[in-house]
Amino acid sequence: MTEPNPEAVARLERIMRGELPYPPMWETVPIALVDVGPGTVRMRTQADQRHINALGTVHGGFVATVLDTALGLTVFISIDSAARHTTVDLAVKIVKRLPLDTPLLVETSLVHVSRSVGVSQGVLRDEAGTVFAHGTTTCHIKR
Repeated sequence: MTEPNPEAVARLERIMRGELPYPPMWETVPIALVDVGPGTVRMRTQADQRHINALGTVHGGFVATVLDTALGLTVFISIDSAARHTTVDLAVKIVKRLPLDTPLLVETSLVHVSRSVGVSQGVLRDEAGTVFAHGTTTCHIKR
């Protein structure tokens, strides 16, 4: 496992403690950091009425945004501070209809990181362990 970048981890810990503001996107799609470890990120989320699509269900973009955020942070904490990354591929599989107003947890893990590529995977589930979606990302790393 790649050692986490202490500066990146410290930044996320400051966000968790409220010393730095949450990114504005985390208000649109409510996401909160739970913890950060070597090659792992855990975040909470909960879909509400703002996230309903024309069919009356939670929009797939909600799921994609939650996974993209957590998966990207997993790569972010695994690269050096001078490097930047961007998502080049995001694969999301929604396996069960997402419930409204239900606390959910996304847990991710680093699959691979090299000089120019970072890959992570994650699962979105409820407190009982029911899986609603899973995904992977490939990020381009620019050093």
